[in-house]
Amino acid sequence: MTNSNSGVFYVAAGKKYVDEACDSAKSLKNINPSIKISLACNQDPEDKDLFDQIIRVDEQVTCRNEGLLFKVKHLYFLSPYEKTIFADTDTFFASDCENGFDILEYFDLALVPAPVDTYYPILESGQKVPCKPLNTGVIIFQKNEANDRLFKEWIDLYTSKLLSNSNLRESDQTSFTQVLLNSSSRMYPLPSEWNARFCFISAFAEPVKILHGNSRNIENIAYLINLNGNKHRVWIPHLKRCIVFKPYTWKHYLGRLLGKLGIMKTKKA
Repeated sequence: MTNSNSGVFYVAAGKKYVDEACDSAKSLKNINPSIKISLACNQDPEDKDLFDQIIRVDEQVTCRNEGLLFKVKHLYFLSPYEKTIFADTDTFFASDCENGFDILEYFDLALVPAPVDTYYPILESGQKVPCKPLNTGVIIFQKNEANDRLFKEWIDLYTSKLLSNSNLRESDQTSFTQVLLNSSSRMYPLPSEWNARFCFISAFAEPVKILHGNSRNIENIAYLINLNGNKHRVWIPHLKRCIVFKPYTWKHYLGRLLGKLGIMKTKKA
């Protein structure tokens, strides 16, 4: 359960992202009205009452990579909470998220894997590590010594990459995963319900808590994804619907589909 030392934290640079943070905070208040919310930003939001604390950061951001670095530098060390749910600004809260803090009774941090990110960590030796990055759009973490080192090393590594290549294509996620390889922080892999990238095909077993992405119809997408929230289901973005798993019917449906395509095996006489 939430307490005075826990809360949700946003980091935003520029009006577009500050406005997004406000929209996300509104969705959160609709679900968890008593949860604490704070924002680190380089310009004030129009609706200051959404946030318990606003932390001004006097830094200019002029491009994508600078924006990602702004996030990396401040999401951990500027968080005013001992236990934090960090969320990117392009998020929408769809169901209760307060039990996320309970995870930190057993782990130092928790993130959802990013299966569509193909920028694998590469060590100084040139070795490519065969593990895809974790999605840093939603991070549940607590303040402790292990995480202090982890997040400091993330800042250092990502900063050095940008200094050596200002046009770096990989996101901050690859650097985070790379520093996690040798970290003493205990990391829990969150299920996709905590960071639902609804622009991609995704599988869910429980109600989605946080949708991650931009859409003018985000409330409707949240409704459709959670329509059968306690059933195993697969979200198909181009159909804008979930296919619900029904035991003993998948083989039947697959057989009918193969039959229509004319590739059913001919029965032996």
